[in-house]
Amino acid sequence: MSWDLVRACTVAIATPEGNIQGTGFFISTQGHLLTCAHVVESAGGWEEVRVNGKAVELVYLGNSTRDDFAILQLSGYPGNAVPLSLIFEPGNQFLSIGYGRLDFPEGGTIEGNITDANRHLGFSNLLMLRLRVMADSQQIIGGYSGSPVFDIKVKAVVGMIAAYDNTQGGLAVPLTTVQENWADLESLLHPEPSLELEFPFFDQAFYADCYKAVDRGGALIRVKAPLQWGKTYLMNQILDYGERQGYQPVRVDFQEPEKEVFNTLERFLQWFCGSIAEELNLPHNLAENWRGALSANSNCTNYFERYLLPAISSSLILGLDNVDILFSHQAIACDFLPLLRTWHEKAHTRPIWKKLQLVIAYSKEDYISTDRNKSPFNVGKSIDIPQLNQAQVQKLAQHLKLHWNEEQTTQLMDMVGGHPWLVKKALYEMTRCGLTLIELLQIAPTEGGLYGDHLRLHWLILQEHQLLETMKQVVAKNTAVLIDRVKASKLQHMGLVKYTHNNSVQPLCDLYRLYFRDRLGV
Repeated sequence: MSWDLVRACTVAIATPEGNIQGTGFFISTQGHLLTCAHVVESAGGWEEVRVNGKAVELVYLGNSTRDDFAILQLSGYPGNAVPLSLIFEPGNQFLSIGYGRLDFPEGGTIEGNITDANRHLGFSNLLMLRLRVMADSQQIIGGYSGSPVFDIKVKAVVGMIAAYDNTQGGLAVPLTTVQENWADLESLLHPEPSLELEFPFFDQAFYADCYKAVDRGGALIRVKAPLQWGKTYLMNQILDYGERQGYQPVRVDFQEPEKEVFNTLERFLQWFCGSIAEELNLPHNLAENWRGALSANSNCTNYFERYLLPAISSSLILGLDNVDILFSHQAIACDFLPLLRTWHEKAHTRPIWKKLQLVIAYSKEDYISTDRNKSPFNVGKSIDIPQLNQAQVQKLAQHLKLHWNEEQTTQLMDMVGGHPWLVKKALYEMTRCGLTLIELLQIAPTEGGLYGDHLRLHWLILQEHQLLETMKQVVAKNTAVLIDRVKASKLQHMGLVKYTHNNSVQPLCDLYRLYFRDRLGV
């Protein structure tokens, strides 16, 4: 496990030509990495340094004769971080990964003992930890400068290899040197809790289950949840995971194009293809790949099969967000949605289509009639985002330093249920604006409260789909009611109601019960 952790966080520091000059390791989820100042200098300066082929930004560059370390930042790093510790206990065993040998392209392993922490003047005036490598381990060689000294006992990095001497053994810069010379280290390691919360706030097992399907060629993942429930957030998490696996991530939001795009199927599909090509930094080449004699769907399929997918070396993980928008354009939806199903099925017989991973986010599919055998909504992996439970809400409150008891958590959940966005909004407003729980509960179900826009949007949707009278039936009583099955399903997909026994429904939470009672004059 320790080897896996160190290897995941350790990278080669190279020149633009790919010549390895040393090693570095990540110390934050924002892409900060630590290496030796002399490694940066040997690469030609930080402007020339490349990590995984990408340029970096300079955060701190020390002097190789004084404080031989540098802090660089790589944008877009996937987020593995070494758990740094400033605690040092001489005599502990260490392990490390270093780059520089051609016969170890994945990094060579090092094991040894930390023998002392004396000031050593042979290489510089730095305070060095002296490391003596084990006799049967690989010796520290050129290219290993900047490798982490991972203390096996405390399972943390305690220093960074900086030099090697045949008589003295390896020498390392202790993290205390970084702490003393770079004032921002403490805030990087122990940041203040952010007012912005991740949501939905579930455990890693939930996300791990979502990620499994991404590794299957030709996957189709369906993220289904009510309005403002966290679908886009989860989609982005899945795309980020795909990028960490080496895939090309692209997100297409159907809310973005102007109305004219939806005038015809051909116009829509050309916008769709062009948008993806642009995100992949490819020329559109629509004229060369769009033939007038073929149907729009056939042209779109050929564009993917003969141009887009062959043009990229890795798989494409394509996120389609707010697919519900298409339901207002039935002529387009009835052709485009079966096309997605066709592409997914092609992966079973055509290897090129295994390079396409689809992630579809939507709230409802029962507002449009599609042939079940052509629908993309009944194949692939379905992910339902659940409500937050009381323990998760309590954890969020603690994260924001709201010292709540169980009763206060219950009061909030009575008002907003386990709706991820409603919970997040409440906690955020109380933290940022100093709103008390009592004040929030008073204004929550009103037009002037913090949920005013959200509630008005639901009102308009109910009006558009002739569901106001049905909602009136639901909120009129304090008990669950039995209503038309199709209408109950639509209200449930909107997140306004929940099923109880015997297919009866009741409002999801008091927010909707109180607001719609007032608006509907119940």
